[in-house]
Amino acid sequence: MVYVIPLSVGQRRRDAGNPVQGADSPPPGEAAQPLDDEWQALAGHYQRRQAQQQAFDTEIAARRLNGELAQAEADALANAAADGAGLHDAMYGQVNPRTGQVVKTGLFDTLFDDFVKQAPAELRPGLAGRKPALREAGSIRMALQQNQRRARYEQDHLAAAQAEELRTIANADPDDTAAFDVARSAGVDLIARMNLDPESRQRAEADWRESTARTRIEALIARDPARALEIFSGRSLAEALSSGS
Repeated sequence: MVYVIPLSVGQRRRDAGNPVQGADSPPPGEAAQPLDDEWQALAGHYQRRQAQQQAFDTEIAARRLNGELAQAEADALANAAADGAGLHDAMYGQVNPRTGQVVKTGLFDTLFDDFVKQAPAELRPGLAGRKPALREAGSIRMALQQNQRRARYEQDHLAAAQAEELRTIANADPDDTAAFDVARSAGVDLIARMNLDPESRQRAEADWRESTARTRIEALIARDPARALEIFSGRSLAEALSSGS
């Protein structure tokens, strides 16, 4: 542990060195000047050491705060709705993008403010100054988590809906083109309502069309192998899949 000498002690030591200003004492500012410089240097060292200690203690406190926030985020994720709705706002609230003002508080505000209130008074300014940066970083994390959960939710429901449509095609009359088109269109319409970029949407639609065509062909083969062979005569499976027949 590093010990430092408070300024009050230094002042007392200097006064003790000059208890009486007699007639034979040197005028102020002459013999006392080296001693003043020494104590000023000591006072400067003390102030720098205090600032260093405060910075260290603030960082340790900030690490504890980060741990509490990380646990809160993990709990929020564990208890969030399947589609992630409201996850970001519950944790980090809302901020006006033009003014930067908080328009809706979240759990982050409660945890942060309570932590700062319980911290030693000398650490509170340093901790409080970190709030905007912590909110911004955490807000981005929660937004990404919410978007990822929503994407998984949509993919899971798409897979379930497509499986149902494929069962319908497999059990239907493969010659019933109208029923096939309805089942295929249902899958395409659902994909169109998903939050996908154009490339991903195009790929998903192509995969769906291929899956429906393959299921229809498999149903035809199972029902009438001879007719299927006749239809595919001179055609590759890829050609049949691309045409959907």
